[in-house]
Amino acid sequence: MHDLPPTHPPHDAGGRYDGPVMREEHDAAQWEREADAIRMLLADGKRRLFTTDESRRVQEQLDDATYWAMPYYERWILAFSSLLLEKGTLTKAALEAEEARLRAEGLDRVEGEASAHHHHDDDDHDHDHDHDDHPYQEDHDAGEMVLSPLRLRGLAVRNLLVAKGVLTPEEIRAEIERMDARSPHHGAAVVARAWVDPDFAARLAADAPAAVKELGLDAAGTKLAALFNTETRHHLVVCTLCSCYPRIIIGRPPAWYKSRAYRARAVRDPRGILREFGTELPPGVELRVHDSNAELRYLVIPARPAGTEGWEEARLATLVTRDSMIGVTTARQP
Repeated sequence: MHDLPPTHPPHDAGGRYDGPVMREEHDAAQWEREADAIRMLLADGKRRLFTTDESRRVQEQLDDATYWAMPYYERWILAFSSLLLEKGTLTKAALEAEEARLRAEGLDRVEGEASAHHHHDDDDHDHDHDHDDHPYQEDHDAGEMVLSPLRLRGLAVRNLLVAKGVLTPEEIRAEIERMDARSPHHGAAVVARAWVDPDFAARLAADAPAAVKELGLDAAGTKLAALFNTETRHHLVVCTLCSCYPRIIIGRPPAWYKSRAYRARAVRDPRGILREFGTELPPGVELRVHDSNAELRYLVIPARPAGTEGWEEARLATLVTRDSMIGVTTARQP
C-alpha cells in the first residue's frame, strides 16, 4: 500500500508511507511559536475568524510535493494568511505593500550566526520530509539569512493585524507564554490522580474535560477523552490529518508526532511504531489506535507500574512521560 490516487488529499497520511520515525527533539523556534500563537488567537472564542477545518482546507489544496516540502509552521502561515485574505480581514494590496516595506528596510533578513541553530539538520521541518529546503535562504555576500517568502508573509500579517487592532503584541506574547507553560507535567498530574483515586478515574473516563478541571486544567472547549491502558489493552494516539493533540494538557506536540512517517504508520504498522520506541507488548495484549481530529483529542492513561503501592501522587507523577500519554511507551518502571 503506497501512494493513493492524486485526488487523495496530501495531508491525509494514514497508511500511505513507509519509513522510520525520526525522533530527534527540538524546541520550537521563536518564529514557530509566534505562528502557533497567531493561529490559535485568530481562531479563538473572541475572534472566530476561521475554524480548524477551514485551515486544513487551505492545506488540502496543496499538491503532494508542495505540502511535504513546506515546513509545518509555514503551512500554518499559508493557511491563516490565505483565510484572512479570503474573508476580507486583510487585503492583498496591503499585504504586498507590507512585505515590500519589510524588504526595503532590510527586515526580511536575520544574521546568520544568530539564527544558525534554527536551520541545521532539518530542525525547522519537524521531519516532515527528506530534503534540505529551509525557511532561510543564505546570502553568502552579506553573511545573512533571507527569510523565506512565507516567513516574510507571517511577519507582514502580524504587523497588519496589530495595526488593525485584531491582535495586540501583548496578546501574542501572552499566548506564547501560555503554551510554553503547558507541559507533560500537567498530564502526569492527571494520570497520578487517576491511579490513586478510583472515583476520579471514573469521572475522568465519563467526562474528561470536567475531571481535569478539578485539577485546574481547562480543556478550552476541546472534547477530551481519556483512554485507560490495562494488562490486556493498550491505546495509541495519532492524528493522520495534521497534528490534533491535547495541547492544553501536555503542551505542544513533538516533531515526530507531526511527521509523515508517524502519521502514516501508526495506523498501518502500530506494533512496529511501538517497537521503534522500545515498547514490546506482551502476547495477547490488544492494541487500539485512535485517530484524533479537530473536535476530539485523546489522553492515554498508562497502566500503573507494579511496585508503586503506597506511593504519593507527586512521586507517581514522575513515572508518567509525555510519550506514555500518547501511547508509544508505557510508564517508567520504579
